[in-house]
Amino acid sequence: MIQKENSFGTFDQEINAFFKDAHHFASLINTCLYQGQEIVKPQDLMLVDPKIQAYTRDVLMLWNGRYGSYYLGIENQLIENYPMPYRILQYDCLVYKDQMDILEKEHRKKKNLRSSEEFLSGIKEEDKLIPCITIVIYYGTRPWQYHFEMKDLFDVKDEHHLIDFKMNLLEVHSDTHRYKDKELDLVFSMTRDILNANFNTIRNKYKQGIPKQVALVIASMAKDEELYQQIKEEEKEVIVMCESLDRMREEARAEGMILGRRDGLIQGEEKAELRILTNLLKKGISDSYILEITGVSSELLMKAKQAIH
Repeated sequence: MIQKENSFGTFDQEINAFFKDAHHFASLINTCLYQGQEIVKPQDLMLVDPKIQAYTRDVLMLWNGRYGSYYLGIENQLIENYPMPYRILQYDCLVYKDQMDILEKEHRKKKNLRSSEEFLSGIKEEDKLIPCITIVIYYGTRPWQYHFEMKDLFDVKDEHHLIDFKMNLLEVHSDTHRYKDKELDLVFSMTRDILNANFNTIRNKYKQGIPKQVALVIASMAKDEELYQQIKEEEKEVIVMCESLDRMREEARAEGMILGRRDGLIQGEEKAELRILTNLLKKGISDSYILEITGVSSELLMKAKQAIH
């Protein structure tokens, strides 16, 4: 079993590895930024070191294509992060700072700054920076609720004169895009159904086998430790997700029934329900599965989660 404190790090690694594939990355950018047009070609993408200054981004690519050179970044969010617009602005600005530092260093080395404006600026008029565009991919089960742009972090009445910054946010749970890359389309559509607890859809729609590594990415995006571990332990390299999900749900349901008999769930005692919910949460079972197999309210589940912390 994956340790609870390390699970999000493991999920991040799986998701990042998936998007380091140029075909997946290009399809995401083309769909989200260019309305499905094939503007970004996989062969025009180059994976670059995501560490800028003291910060490490999830995935960073250099695109040399139709419109010039761009840095394209992906930031994965498994839970909502309130200062996210500021974080993305900070990451993008660090990309620019890194370029500025390189330009200034080259000019100092060449000693080719001539005018007072060039000495003051540290660069020449013709010097240009490579722009940076970042997409935040959010894998939460509920809508992103707060702070979509920098002005949302301010408490002022007059916003008209503020230079605003709005992040590019993709919420998988409500994403309706169709992606030309088949693996990316499958990963997002199945993750969306898991996040929304569309179990009948999963059972009827996903009967085909998929590569084990792709299945691990789906489990990671769904933040489902139990499903991830079950797939990880499979010896087969092709996974039928509806079967894996059904096995996991049956195991969880059996666990709930056993604990229910032992702790008095049948009598409807809240303390017993909380004990059962706590045990299921500690096993890494996702909220959506717990709500389906136990029938408890989301309020009681939240109470059990608070009791753990």
